[in-house]
Amino acid sequence: MRRNRFVSRARQGADADTLTKLARRLSESSSRIEDRLWERRLSELLYDRLARGFDADIDSALDELAKINARAYDDLADLAESCAESLTLSIEDKSHDALLLAIPLLAWSRYKLPTSTLSSALVDAIGAQMAGHLAARGTRLAIADHLYSIDQLPESFGEVYEVAGRLIAAAAEGKRFKVDPKSLREPVAMLADTRYLLAAIVAPQGQALFHWQETGVDPDAKIGALTAFREQAANALQPLMTGCRFRVLSPNAFHAALRQADRDLREFSLEAASAYLKLTFGLAPSQLQGTIAAFEDKRVEEIRVGIGKAGDDDSVVEGVVWPLLGDEEDKAVEDIEAALRALGITRVVTHAHRFPMEYCDDCGAPMFPNPAGHAVHTEPPQDADEQPAAPLH
Repeated sequence: MRRNRFVSRARQGADADTLTKLARRLSESSSRIEDRLWERRLSELLYDRLARGFDADIDSALDELAKINARAYDDLADLAESCAESLTLSIEDKSHDALLLAIPLLAWSRYKLPTSTLSSALVDAIGAQMAGHLAARGTRLAIADHLYSIDQLPESFGEVYEVAGRLIAAAAEGKRFKVDPKSLREPVAMLADTRYLLAAIVAPQGQALFHWQETGVDPDAKIGALTAFREQAANALQPLMTGCRFRVLSPNAFHAALRQADRDLREFSLEAASAYLKLTFGLAPSQLQGTIAAFEDKRVEEIRVGIGKAGDDDSVVEGVVWPLLGDEEDKAVEDIEAALRALGITRVVTHAHRFPMEYCDDCGAPMFPNPAGHAVHTEPPQDADEQPAAPLH
């Protein structure tokens, strides 16, 4: 039977309204018992919307709550993320819990950062390290055979839910998860950026997912386990990351891993810019100056840092975007100034006025502040022997 679009749209609007109401009631709860009830009802509706492909209802509810109730917004966002990245499934008539994991890498290179299919041997090596250092006994694992850029990861709740379901099914069935690279977006080229491995872990319901959660294991064993995993994973990934300087971060639930990687990338990008300018143009940190400014579109969105030759107030050689990610603007500026000085860049200009969110009309690259108070395109030094950063326009 043909679906009545008007009824469907009305139902979707009603479900968005219900999500909003339930989230508001959860935000007003005064006991853990009441929390659990509202969370259960919200989760049931969230899973229904995700399974039926109506994740737009979730976005509508979040948009509404963002205007009227910040606490309810946070509660609904947390639950929506959890439902998108985790599932309960039956394996051999027994309930199991499953979680989508992301393993972030911070990397920079003078060349193109890799996004590529992983060999079976590399997938097996990463899987062996996860099983040996992270996973609890009796769990099942699957790893996607692709190194993703941030541009290639699922974005919406519905996309995350779909990828999580397929990767979790592969783990449950003991199969490999193969990714068609032709189905992925072309990544944006950046000097420093994040790369990701995706994995799924499945455990019998009520049992531990991770080794340090098991009965009789010191919970602080997590610290050593993560350190050992990062070291071994970095060794396994080294051939794939030839020509790159990179750092493996700790695995985490999908959304939490992305947030942590975004935070860690900010200071890492400043380090990468400083190292790149010394390596490529022979500019030591003492020969550089940094310029810090807030860029906004109706509200402050991010801080941008222009880095250029000391004494040249018109040009910017390299730039770094520092998203605020919920931080206070003043605190972010203090952190950037401290990070620059820690790198040896002691000449720092901080502009008090706001800049509009400007991007290059030709290549789409962000514009960065110079000491003279203008937003400009990055350009290599005029006296440089090689011009790797010159824009193609």
